[in-house]
Amino acid sequence: MYPKVIYYLIDTARDFSVAMKLSRGVVKADITIDHEKSNVVFIFHGGWESVYKEAYELFNRFNYKGSISVIPSLVGEVGYMTYEQLSEMYMKGWDLLNLSYSHKEDLYNKTDELLSDFNKARKWMKNRYIGEQSNMAVIPYGEVNPYLIEKMKNNDYKSIMTSDNIIILDKDKIEYLHVSTISLFTNVTVDEVIKKLMPALEEPKTIMFILHKIGDGDDGFGMKYSRDKLEQILMFINQHKDKLQVITYSQLF
Repeated sequence: MYPKVIYYLIDTARDFSVAMKLSRGVVKADITIDHEKSNVVFIFHGGWESVYKEAYELFNRFNYKGSISVIPSLVGEVGYMTYEQLSEMYMKGWDLLNLSYSHKEDLYNKTDELLSDFNKARKWMKNRYIGEQSNMAVIPYGEVNPYLIEKMKNNDYKSIMTSDNIIILDKDKIEYLHVSTISLFTNVTVDEVIKKLMPALEEPKTIMFILHKIGDGDDGFGMKYSRDKLEQILMFINQHKDKLQVITYSQLF
């Protein structure tokens, strides 16, 4: 038997074992949201493996949970998290959001194709018992076609996240949830982040941090953020936990 076939069978057996565990149900701790505090949400786009290897431990240290937007076609590929890793974080209370199945470019005007890609991702996540937040869509590349919004609502999606806002969908209306979005690109300093957090110490706000990869250096696209800087930000938040609370994306609703 060829080595590739052996590895495939091992991975399939491991994924089946994880799915069986998840099929018995995931018990997540109830989180009490303090509406007198500012909400801080961390979203890691793409499902990069460095989030599991670097950020996950930091968040566990402070007992915080984050949110990951998942691209199912890349799960298990080099540099991306495996189904087993995603499932572990999901069982620990992390959100897994729907970033479409393939994350294709140039689908802004192809709303039916993009909707189909979201539906395919939702089915993939639900079939693997990690689909509780699969009806919360994250738009690839951030810009949403207005014609897609109504189609998503009619297909039972609950929210759409773009590059700078959140659109809440329900049966009767469409509304926007006000958030302050901060993208943590490679060159963003801790001091800059703290400066943006300071107003949230004065009055309740919702701040959403967007990250991709975690690690040192620059990947050439500015998408890698230092573990050390992330740790300092988490420490600042923890030092001001009387004013700030870290919650997941779904807990905003």
